Amino acid sequence: MSDTRRNEARTDPGSNGSLPSSLGAFLVTPEIEPLDGVDGDGLRRTIATARRRRAFLWLSLLDPDDETIRAVQAVLGIHPTAAADVVSGRQQPKIQKFEEHLFVLLWAVVHRQDGELALGQTFLYIGDSWLLTVQRSVDGEATDLRDLLDRTPPNLRDGTMKAAYRIMADLVDGYAKAAADVETDLEELEEQVFSDRTTEDHRRIYEIRKDIGRIDRAVSSIEAALRESTRHLESTKIGREEISPYLHDLLDDAAGTTALINNQGRGLDALLSSHENNVAARQNKDMRTISAFAALLALPTLIAGVYGMNFKNIPLVQWQYGWVAIGAAIVVVDVVIYLMFKRRHWL
Repeated sequence: MSDTRRNEARTDPGSNGSLPSSLGAFLVTPEIEPLDGVDGDGLRRTIATARRRRAFLWLSLLDPDDETIRAVQAVLGIHPTAAADVVSGRQQPKIQKFEEHLFVLLWAVVHRQDGELALGQTFLYIGDSWLLTVQRSVDGEATDLRDLLDRTPPNLRDGTMKAAYRIMADLVDGYAKAAADVETDLEELEEQVFSDRTTEDHRRIYEIRKDIGRIDRAVSSIEAALRESTRHLESTKIGREEISPYLHDLLDDAAGTTALINNQGRGLDALLSSHENNVAARQNKDMRTISAFAALLALPTLIAGVYGMNFKNIPLVQWQYGWVAIGAAIVVVDVVIYLMFKRRHWL
């Protein structure tokens, strides 16, 4: 879980007082130094200082309320439309360049406690000497960005674009890891479907279908956004860094995962078709078996019904060994019928 907590504080967006305590503030030099008790003016001074030191200010929020978003927007000068996306709720992944910052929205694949995959949201506002990350968790679950950047080598987080790229790459890697888990599930399901003992669970098939759909929506959306962005952001810079190489690398990773998840979707369709064929074949086999047993029981029932009628002139009725002959005839006929069904694999 992230070090930041669900925001409960209220702040006047235009004030210079203390910002909400749930706001994680760090000076990345590239060592990550926590900042405590900072206010709006303090953050602006920190950004100016970071710019001179070639460092940057990192602000982190988890599930903030509207007032907190407006307070941070006023301090950093975030474009209103970019800030509104955090407030409005679920948005499609996108990449937008504004005059003072780059705005990136990605969906995060989250493993819920019940084992299902869910989609959270991560908003990145990348400016010159400052970075703001906003996360919308799923059932309180979200990526621990502080731990992620702590584990990142210092030379790979010594700029806002590098740090943002590390976060975006982790999210895109999350799609690939989830797709790898789906691949494992598909292999297990394939063994069940094509096993002599067909024990596949139809509920598991549709759970995998749901996971593939969620991963596909997340990765295909960001791939489309990256593909479109690389066409018109080729020469765009954040501070001293061009953003195009980072976008191209993410695009390659996302495209690979998109191809994999599309293949998995087709593979699951084939498995689903095989599952349905297996169900139909089992039902057909069961019906033939039931029909064969019904035929085996029908002849003795017929003969017993005839000899159970109250007539004196029925053959063998007057003979003391007649019941033995009739019983033997029933057995012989049933054996013949059984062998016929066995040869046709009905039994």
